[in-house]
Amino acid sequence: MPSRKTTPSTRRKASARGITEQYKILFESNPLPMWVYDAETYRFLAVNRAAVEKYGYTRDEFLSMTIKDIRPAEDIPRLLANLSDRRSDFEQSGVWRHVTKAGEMLEVEIVSHALEFEGRRSRLVLVNDVTRRRKAEQEVHDAAQRYRSTLDHMLEGCQIIDREYRYVYVNDAAARHGRSAKEDLVGRTMMEKYPGIEGTEMFHHLRRCMEERVPHLMENEFTFPDGSKGWFQLSMEPVPEGVFILSSDITKEKRQEEELRAYREQLEELVKRRTVQLEEVNKELEAFSYSVSHDLRAPLRHISGFVELLRKHNQITLDETARRYMDIIAGAAVQMGQLIDDLLVFSRMSRTNLMESQVDLGGLVREVIQDLAGEQKDRNVEWNVGELPVVNGDRAMLRVVFVNLLGNALKYTRPRDVAVIEIGSKKDDSAVTFWVKDNGVGFDMKYKDKLFGVFQRLHSVEEFEGTGIGLATVRRIISRHGGKTWAEGAVNEGAMFCCSLPGEHSGQTLKGN
Repeated sequence: MPSRKTTPSTRRKASARGITEQYKILFESNPLPMWVYDAETYRFLAVNRAAVEKYGYTRDEFLSMTIKDIRPAEDIPRLLANLSDRRSDFEQSGVWRHVTKAGEMLEVEIVSHALEFEGRRSRLVLVNDVTRRRKAEQEVHDAAQRYRSTLDHMLEGCQIIDREYRYVYVNDAAARHGRSAKEDLVGRTMMEKYPGIEGTEMFHHLRRCMEERVPHLMENEFTFPDGSKGWFQLSMEPVPEGVFILSSDITKEKRQEEELRAYREQLEELVKRRTVQLEEVNKELEAFSYSVSHDLRAPLRHISGFVELLRKHNQITLDETARRYMDIIAGAAVQMGQLIDDLLVFSRMSRTNLMESQVDLGGLVREVIQDLAGEQKDRNVEWNVGELPVVNGDRAMLRVVFVNLLGNALKYTRPRDVAVIEIGSKKDDSAVTFWVKDNGVGFDMKYKDKLFGVFQRLHSVEEFEGTGIGLATVRRIISRHGGKTWAEGAVNEGAMFCCSLPGEHSGQTLKGN
């Protein structure tokens, strides 16, 4: 069988067919949508598998359509205007909108160029779907706009300084803080706007934040070009652009602090002067107390002495009325002496230094009850002493407290056949409280605020003796220990007097009886 000769022409045709087949394979297997359309009629001439899958049309459907059919109606005028411009082979390049068969809107980047296809003037189009990327870019853009709007409307000053110390962003509040317009700041360096700022402590921390990426919070006194000053709290944070500065104007607060400091200094000076005056008054009070103790006692002793002499004088015969008058005089002198003693005790309670020690209240109560034995003679008294704590306090002063409270309980239970007097206590984290409760004549609670006042009495001297200073002394002593006093009671139903001492005064609890 004779062999067929291959001519150069035959070889060229075979080579062209091979190249065409390779291009067809590349066209069909390209993962991106591709098509060829007629440059005159805009009808699709060929589409690859990726275009069919992406847009949802079959190949036959595509070949019955034009490129206008995959565009939104509002984009077609722009498309036609673009196609009519023949100055560029890539007039269709750029970002366009396409619509799939299912109605999904796509944003696509297109690359297009002219070619000859089956004897027709045509264009080859390569499509890249950028819908997700464009959506992400838009979301980033929208977020940036929201963040910028948020910063623009913040009450605090916000500014971004780049690595050349140039203002790249300033909100209205920051511009007010700097006493400048935003357009006078943005684009200029801090050194241009405020000459010499690089020598300040603030700039030192700003440079450290810029170079070492270390945040810093500080209060800064800023001197403006006109010489005036303002105080600002600055929070510096490193950001990709450079440093973000959040500023708050605290000038008003700083001035108030200075005024308060000046007021405190003035107050301290006033306290010093008043202390000197108080010391002088205390000295006068001590002199008065000395006078009361010595000068007033002498006349009282004379009165008592001469009354006693008159009683014993044999040459003087006194009738019943005269003897009663003399008894009244003698009793008044004794009462006056007692009043003077109580006043001196009350005065000393405010001036005497506290001699603090561990005081066993149980032992103290037993001691006072023993001292009151004389007042219990011929009486039926029932003492109920509960557990009482050890406290830190002045033992002598606390003894005065129990002398007055227990003495009152004895006095005001005198009308009872059996006097019942209870002494108890309780502790918590903040205080220790103790009380003296009796079944005596009691009092009306509407007068409770009068009980602890000097010379305040709810019963006449004829009913119950006393000077009206005892409970006032109790309150003063407890107050000097940092505590409180109060009373509860009812007429003919007894009374309870309570004292509390702060927690630091409480110690261990011991048995009080």
